[in-house]
Amino acid sequence: MIKIPNEIKEFIEKQGIFVVGTVGTNNLANVSPRIFFRIDENVIYWLDFFKHKSYKNIQTNPWVTISVFNKEDLKGFQFRGIASFITDEPIKSEIKESIIKKILEKNSLDKIKKLSEKKEVQVTQFEPKVCYSLNPEEFSDMCVGSDIDSTQLFRK
Repeated sequence: MIKIPNEIKEFIEKQGIFVVGTVGTNNLANVSPRIFFRIDENVIYWLDFFKHKSYKNIQTNPWVTISVFNKEDLKGFQFRGIASFITDEPIKSEIKESIIKKILEKNSLDKIKKLSEKKEVQVTQFEPKVCYSLNPEEFSDMCVGSDIDSTQLFRK
């Protein structure tokens, strides 16, 4: 697991959204936005309210890519790592409640409120293994941080 630098944590928080990419048994990529999330030192948590494609893909293939970007500054980051589901209570409830509280403080849309009231919510834990810059003027194939040999990351 790599430590997520404060600069990148703040960048993600400021954007307020990131995209999760997964691949399942059909080998088709799926991308899905996330706004209900929490970033700790070396892990990112998000809430899954629907248990659709991303949830099913993670069950069969835990490798996930997260991308976050700012279109005005043409700056962004990509993480690749392993996702899993938190099932332990009370840890799951604590993470869920902290995420919902933070989002409701920032966003009062009715859709957000309705989602936050759902009882069946999956908490996903993402452990980044490698981080890349998505800035066009930088080498996007050189990692910002890694705890593995990223050249071997997706070789079969």
